[in-house]
Amino acid sequence: MADHALVHLAPHRRFDRPILRWAGGKSHLLRRILRVLPGRWVRYVEPMAGGASLFFALKPQQSILGDINPDLIGFYRTLRDHSDELIDRLLTLRPSKRLYYELRSSQPSDKYSRALRFAYLNRLCWNGVYRVNRRGEFNVPIGDRRPTVLWRRPSLETAANTLQTAELVSGDFSKVLRSARRGDLVFLDPPYPRGSEGTTDFARYSAERFSSSDHLRLARWIQLLTERGAKVILVVSDQSHIRSLYPRWLEGTKVVTQSLISCDGKTRRPTGEVILRNYSS
Repeated sequence: MADHALVHLAPHRRFDRPILRWAGGKSHLLRRILRVLPGRWVRYVEPMAGGASLFFALKPQQSILGDINPDLIGFYRTLRDHSDELIDRLLTLRPSKRLYYELRSSQPSDKYSRALRFAYLNRLCWNGVYRVNRRGEFNVPIGDRRPTVLWRRPSLETAANTLQTAELVSGDFSKVLRSARRGDLVFLDPPYPRGSEGTTDFARYSAERFSSSDHLRLARWIQLLTERGAKVILVVSDQSHIRSLYPRWLEGTKVVTQSLISCDGKTRRPTGEVILRNYSS
């Protein structure tokens, strides 16, 4: 299959908002990331997909999306393979505090109900945060803002269509990176604390935490992927204790944005991030 080119991603182009709200998502950096992407690649690989804003913007013809969160991958898989039925069910839902907590405490067994539960909690939870306790139970409270319309059919259908050519993998990032090869574009977006200082212990995204040792594992994978000939782009917090975990030879572009997670929107402070890559843009 022919290489992908970025000629269709004009600077003025408007991008659809991701169908999932995702704390730590990269919608706020999307245009900055697009500016430093390589001109061509063969396949798009993202092992920590989350809201996958870059994937949905690029709409790659070949891709692998992975995540350690099985509910997230299960939602994408159901939306891809059974879009009509899932979308019809989602569009019947309305914002409800009672329903939110009923679904949060439920443990549905079939794929449609699990995908519906995941999407509903994601849409209404506080700040789009995905957090679980040590038993792996989602425990985020409902947010203050209750949209009158939860989803729009065209957005869901567009996302379902984009997912048609994606291979979806549930598991640790290494499970996806093992299959990365020369010519791939690998986008890495590991968990890190935007706007916080002095810690390498990260918010509980799965039953296990993403720690400094996981960042070091990822750094070793970047070295291996570089040796394979894959093009790698990584976004992390621009803090010395995090940046020092990754190879010093990576080229970097620093950006400053507002911290997106705060109990009080008035206290959100500018926070630095850095876009690192193993190639020259």
